[in-house]
Amino acid sequence: MKLKDFYSFDSKLSSKTIQVHSVGLNNLKFANNLAAEWNLILGLYDGIQLPVVFKQEYGKKLEDILDTGWPGLFLVSKKFKEVLEENALTGWKTFDVKVLDKNNQELQGFYGLSITGKCGKIDYSKSEIIEKRLVPNGPVGKYYKGLPIGLDEWDGSDFFLPHNNFGAIVTSKVADVLKKSKVTNVRFENLTDIETPDFALQKA
Repeated sequence: MKLKDFYSFDSKLSSKTIQVHSVGLNNLKFANNLAAEWNLILGLYDGIQLPVVFKQEYGKKLEDILDTGWPGLFLVSKKFKEVLEENALTGWKTFDVKVLDKNNQELQGFYGLSITGKCGKIDYSKSEIIEKRLVPNGPVGKYYKGLPIGLDEWDGSDFFLPHNNFGAIVTSKVADVLKKSKVTNVRFENLTDIETPDFALQKA
């Protein structure tokens, strides 16, 4: 498989969709020095009380994927989970959550999504370097086109994370299945089309 066979996995970040934030995770400490939310993404639950409580912050529309205010950490619907199971997609697991609306009423049928698949690190030296001007007469910016992941270390999972990165990558099979199943609030971008500004890498 080549880079064109993979996609980034994300939500559409719509302000209309309900966004929830975690309750009670802020002060937890872990041996790997990662925040509780990062550990949830990785599927490392030791030291975290389940179900994890999330509460609605804004938005009104329930979708199959809910943002949590933490990049890469999503809650998914029962439909989303069943689609993954029915199609034998790999590299993921779920954890129990309790989702409350603004009136403290429970919203049923959601799970936390963890990504257990792995691949090697992202190597921007293999990206195409392009220059873009975002606004007329504005400055020219440097961008890296393409997200070259370490496929030589990919474990073959349908959902996976690059080394030291929390942005989920999926196979074309996942993208096709979720699109056909009409799962809502999901966004895919082919890895060959992703453009990363130079300033983002300098901050990293």
